[in-house]
Amino acid sequence: MAFIATITIANAQVDSSAKNFAKYQNIPSFNIYTVPDSTGFANKNLDKKKPLVIMFFSPDCDHCQKETKELMAYKTELKDVQLLMLSPANYPTVKQFYIDYGLAAMPNIKMGQDVNYALGSIYQLRTFPSMFVYSNTGKLVKAFAGNIGVPAILEALK
Repeated sequence: MAFIATITIANAQVDSSAKNFAKYQNIPSFNIYTVPDSTGFANKNLDKKKPLVIMFFSPDCDHCQKETKELMAYKTELKDVQLLMLSPANYPTVKQFYIDYGLAAMPNIKMGQDVNYALGSIYQLRTFPSMFVYSNTGKLVKAFAGNIGVPAILEALK
């Protein structure tokens, strides 16, 4: 009997995960205010001809800091990729991170605060950084949790 209960619980978890995964097969609606100037940025502002990487981060996360440094090191390889970096941290903290890491040098990066954790809750985030790689058609190609490195992102975009 315990075996049957285990199978039922395992199936329930798979079904639940599949439903949650389906939520972000397409780029979800969003509207953020980007740093450094609080400019609004939403789905309609995306370039529909370029792939998109959504990176959820926390400014005080060591792995997020490392991943951000690596993004900067690969700015030439990533120049045709839209990068949307979102954090639940307060706006001044996100803005300081943007300044500290010199992200203005990569105009293809849009960074902002995930106000009220709106997108984070859609993706049901459990770790920072978390990345979601979308093709130029807006379909999810790959999801990553943790520091995975830019080569893995570039591989997912092939």
